[in-house]
Amino acid sequence: MLNIIKEGRRRRYIGFIIESSNEQLHFKKADIIYELGEQCKHLFKKDCKDMGVYLIRFNEDKGIVRCNHIEKENTIKLLQSITNVSSQKVNIKTLGTSGTIKALIKKYMMN
Repeated sequence: MLNIIKEGRRRRYIGFIIESSNEQLHFKKADIIYELGEQCKHLFKKDCKDMGVYLIRFNEDKGIVRCNHIEKENTIKLLQSITNVSSQKVNIKTLGTSGTIKALIKKYMMN
């Protein structure tokens, strides 16, 4: 199988879940994108674009973030540093990391 790396960058996909004391609470994708951007500026003094961080999917409380392979650990720290989304206290836990979305979903997010 031919392995083609787009533009010389390897990517990692990180699955995460948002836990909140309010079980009825569901967040929008835009809320998560905003918090990722703000925390990225606060923690690393960079934009998400510089780290290659991009929210691929988000559905109520589970999501997938893409990042550059060299920024994987920083992206996990970024996710775990988010404590508020839309003025609500939250706790973000990472479920796993993979090189493809398909493998990430199969290994960590199917339940």
